[in-house]
Amino acid sequence: MTEKLTESRRARAIHWSGGGCRTNVVPLFGCFLPSQRLRSSGLVFLTWLLLVGLGPGVLQAKPKTDKFDGTVVVVGPKAITVKSRHNIYLVRTFHYTAQLEQKLLRKKPEAGKKVTVHYVRGSDLALKVD
Repeated sequence: MTEKLTESRRARAIHWSGGGCRTNVVPLFGCFLPSQRLRSSGLVFLTWLLLVGLGPGVLQAKPKTDKFDGTVVVVGPKAITVKSRHNIYLVRTFHYTAQLEQKLLRKKPEAGKKVTVHYVRGSDLALKVD
C-alpha cells in the first residue's frame, strides 16, 4: 500500500515539476503540444486581429433598408409624415438623416405628392425620399 502511495506522489511531483508532457492525454507527436501560455497568447492575437487588424468595416454589417410607398401628409424641417398607398389606415412619420435633412432644405416634397421613403429596418430613420 505504501508503495502505491509513493508512486502516485512521485508521479505528481514529476508532472508538476515540468518534466515530461504537461497534458493528461497520451501525446501523438511526443511532447510538442502547445503550452497554456502559447494557447492563451494565440487566442489574444486572434482576437486582436479580428477586432483591430481587419477594421470595423469588415465586422459591421450594413443596416438593412426597406421602402414605404405613400403620399405626403405633412413635411417638416425634421420629419415627414406619409400615408400608405396600399392601406388607408397606415400612416408613418420618418425622421431625416443629416444628409437627407440638408437635401430637403433645398427642395421639399409638397403635401399630396406620391413618394417612396427608404428607411432603416426596425426604425423610423429615413435615408432617402424619392
